[in-house]
Amino acid sequence: MSAGYAPTIDTYATLAAAKAAAWRRSPVGFFAGAILAGTYIGIAMILAISAAAGLPPGVRPLVMGATFGIGLILTVFAGAELFTGYVMYLGFGLAKRTISYGEAITLATVVWLGNLVGGVLLSAIFAIGGGGAVFANADTMFNAYVQHKVEADGIALFARAILCNWLVCLAIWTAARMKGDAAKCIAMAWILLAFVAAGFEHSVANMTALTLGLMAPHPVIDLAGTVHNLVVVTAGNTVGGLVFVVFGYMLAARTDAATAPAAD
Repeated sequence: MSAGYAPTIDTYATLAAAKAAAWRRSPVGFFAGAILAGTYIGIAMILAISAAAGLPPGVRPLVMGATFGIGLILTVFAGAELFTGYVMYLGFGLAKRTISYGEAITLATVVWLGNLVGGVLLSAIFAIGGGGAVFANADTMFNAYVQHKVEADGIALFARAILCNWLVCLAIWTAARMKGDAAKCIAMAWILLAFVAAGFEHSVANMTALTLGLMAPHPVIDLAGTVHNLVVVTAGNTVGGLVFVVFGYMLAARTDAATAPAAD
């Protein structure tokens, strides 16, 4: 683990600049990477719901949390552009002035839209394939799961979204400060278990879950509720990453020991 916080902050500030350069080199390629992240998180969402669908209600949150980690592991190790992680990258990039506000807004918007396309695409393919255990057990779990997301009070959604991306960004931050791929995978999966099992709201995961709710044989949600959820949760995810990770660690980095000047 790195001594001090500044090296990790600098890593992500540099990464933000690299992402901006990647967008300039190939907008199409960059957007493809964002689509992939949407599908990876969507796969994790489908896996989590499928694994928990036939289980007693009291066990479902833990099983969903234990299986969801594959989404972030695929995103980090296979490589893809995930909105919730970008909140942290771009936040540190702005704080360290490695990117401009215009670049940050452009990247965040493009990645969010790419994630949405990926989630919708995956949902469509999964629905055409029959919907597996998700649709088969819709009356016992899935319908209530997505209804809860669209019917929740906006303030409650916003608060749960803040908590969610605090943990997602912490998972990425923590992994960067560890050595060994196995340790990184374990840390990310364990931290994501916390947000899923606790019922927090992840905008990109919701893109798949709510799209499936719209595509189910007997939909129990509507487009207006889906849009409301995604708008509120995206805002909460943004606040969670910026305030509790970016701002928090920028303050914490003030405790780092000053770098000694080089000898003449």
